[in-house]
Amino acid sequence: MTINTVVIDKEKNSSEVLSAKLKNITDINFLGYFEDFSSLNINFEQIDLIVFDIKNTDKNETLEKIREIQSKNNKILFVATSYDINSELITLTLNSGVKDFLLKPVIDSVLEASIKKIKDIKNNVNQTLSNVICIFSNKGGCGKTSLAVNLAYEFSKIEDQKKVCLLDLNFNSPDASTFLNLEPRYDIEYIISKFETSDEKLVLSLLNNYKNSNLYICSLNNSISISSKLTVQNVSKIINYLKNSFRWIIIDTSSIINEANASVLYQSDLILYTGITNMVSVRNSQKCFEMFDNMGFSNEKIKFIINRYTEKSEIKPEDIEKATGKKVFEKIPNNYLTLIDAINIGQPVGEVNPQSNIANAYKKIAKELMDIDYVNLSGANKDFNHGIYNLLKRMGE
Repeated sequence: MTINTVVIDKEKNSSEVLSAKLKNITDINFLGYFEDFSSLNINFEQIDLIVFDIKNTDKNETLEKIREIQSKNNKILFVATSYDINSELITLTLNSGVKDFLLKPVIDSVLEASIKKIKDIKNNVNQTLSNVICIFSNKGGCGKTSLAVNLAYEFSKIEDQKKVCLLDLNFNSPDASTFLNLEPRYDIEYIISKFETSDEKLVLSLLNNYKNSNLYICSLNNSISISSKLTVQNVSKIINYLKNSFRWIIIDTSSIINEANASVLYQSDLILYTGITNMVSVRNSQKCFEMFDNMGFSNEKIKFIINRYTEKSEIKPEDIEKATGKKVFEKIPNNYLTLIDAINIGQPVGEVNPQSNIANAYKKIAKELMDIDYVNLSGANKDFNHGIYNLLKRMGE
């Protein structure tokens, strides 16, 4: 499929460099470059893609021009480029329907990946068969790891023909393997070096496999400082490599907000935020949802899970919803004895006591998550992930 493309950029040198890069990409029919939208003299019906420069100083005017063009031909797709690293600019641009945000100078591989995604959108093809779900809380002790481990297990039982990966990026306390009585074998740098040059069979051999099932665990050896190794670049590499082999990737994270964790949140298609029924947790949830808003995440991308729930709690789910402004997606009952037995044995709850209320809760959540339309999920990063990955990578350098 041919993509008729134009470039809009006031800087002549920048336009010429980007134009040359686009001309070298297969299926791009380059129509020309222009200084601004007002000088664009090509019939909109002939254009498939506009790659444009945006600056913080002229963002409102630029985005208004995009809205005008979209009203005339809503089939035109837009990719933004900029030297500015400004979260407000990025969020505003992407929320205006722009499909990607590429940091200048644009790297060849990133531009090619972005164009591939544009082709997939034009062909109505899902960019990736892999869905990434992040388990997160901005306070420790809310049961993130138990949720991640048991959800990954339930996904593997439902999707018996598709591989599931439990990715442990909790650099403060990487315990996912312990929950399944497994021992991490490799350092992060070793895993990445092998991912870069390996086929799927070798990738799978680097991970722990749970009881010869289709559940694999990517957990990092804790013999050295993991936090110093979990850079934005390494996090992005790990997630992207795993996407080539797994249908579902469930990520356990730490509760600290840093660049590496932010990159995990941006690259995830869905975030399961976990909280419990006490005032400290409610207040932390309020702050976290405000942070998600500032990061540009939509309501659809965030699912609120209440963990260790009991009917006797003085704080009810409706009270939490009113305080946080966020609807509770599901509740996990407080069944401490069953959960601690499972942890001590090193097995998922679904194996230790499959008829328990907590096992049924994990099963229900897994089924509900599988019913979500991830392709059209508002706020998921499939529509602009390549540029965001590059942006986060550059910010981490």
